[in-house]
Amino acid sequence: MTSFRKAALSLFTVLTAFTSMAQDSTVTFACSYTSNKINEKAICDLLGYRTRPEAQRAVEKIVSRSGLKQNFYVMECPNIDNCFAATRNGERLIVYDGSFMRRVNSLAKTDWGAMSVLAHEIGHHLQGHTLKYGGSDPERELEADEFSGFVMYQMGASLKEAQSAIWKLTTDYDTGSHPPRRKRLASIKTGYNKAKALYPRVNAEPETVKESQPEVREREIDRPKIEPVVVEKPEIKTPVKKVRTGCIEGNCGNGFGVAVNHRTYEKYAGNWKNGRRNGHGVEYYADGLKKFEGDFSGSSYHGYGTYFFKNGDRYVGKFKNNIMHDDQAIYYYRNGDRLFVRYVNGKKQGRAKIIYYGGVQGTVYFKDDVEL
Repeated sequence: MTSFRKAALSLFTVLTAFTSMAQDSTVTFACSYTSNKINEKAICDLLGYRTRPEAQRAVEKIVSRSGLKQNFYVMECPNIDNCFAATRNGERLIVYDGSFMRRVNSLAKTDWGAMSVLAHEIGHHLQGHTLKYGGSDPERELEADEFSGFVMYQMGASLKEAQSAIWKLTTDYDTGSHPPRRKRLASIKTGYNKAKALYPRVNAEPETVKESQPEVREREIDRPKIEPVVVEKPEIKTPVKKVRTGCIEGNCGNGFGVAVNHRTYEKYAGNWKNGRRNGHGVEYYADGLKKFEGDFSGSSYHGYGTYFFKNGDRYVGKFKNNIMHDDQAIYYYRNGDRLFVRYVNGKKQGRAKIIYYGGVQGTVYFKDDVEL
């Protein structure tokens, strides 16, 4: 599965808001994420609007990073293949197409793609662009891109993830209304680095160790060596936490018992036969979280069971000698999406049905565990 998962960040499953506006209203500002023409009729044909708490919370996650209050609504318009900020009869809107957001995530291969699009459009409102007549222009777009990068850093995205939508949806050509890709990428990086300088510990990236430059080592050869003064410090022994391994409870030969692996420190609690895991049991990671629950045979996963991935996803179906193998398995993503798919020797294969968190169903295809 590509972009339609990763919890809490999937806009399609979170943003199902606002279904209408008045037909006789007028647009005074409209600024799209891409250079695609805005389909204003898709807005005018709608009546009224409404939202859900989930949509409001998604927007608040972005707006809260700015320290400002939300001053706009969010509205879904199908079949516009875009996301844009607009002002209509004095009301500020973020208008998006759910299918467009899904495509963004699919192309970017990360849910940060759609989130960065939303942050960009919110930037138009918070920076006052929608108070003016007109639409997209390069200066406004770059300012909104910079805001997007600023927010994406604070929310935990990497720079690459913050720039993923721009990479996939734009070109290196100046369209007149939108600047070329290289400028937009640079603006996102500028905003990202500004946030990084202000909040260095919010989304800290691991520092890379730089290799010594050869010319530096050569210069150091001629320098006199000064032996460092060694100050002996008292040895401080850190207490080592002892973990009991082996069979720690019950009967680990033939019966029910609990055992801890002496290498991985993973624990098993379940049935045994001739000293091997056999029948129903539960296996736990070393940190105590559940890893697998189901049928064992010869100490392997064999039969029906549930495997819990560390990222929050889980597989429910049949196993064959520790390998996922089932014609009708269900894969649950941590964001609530469900995938009904065939597993062959541990890999997703063929046509599969997906039910997104919001209830919408779709069809995807796999070959050797890769979505086509």
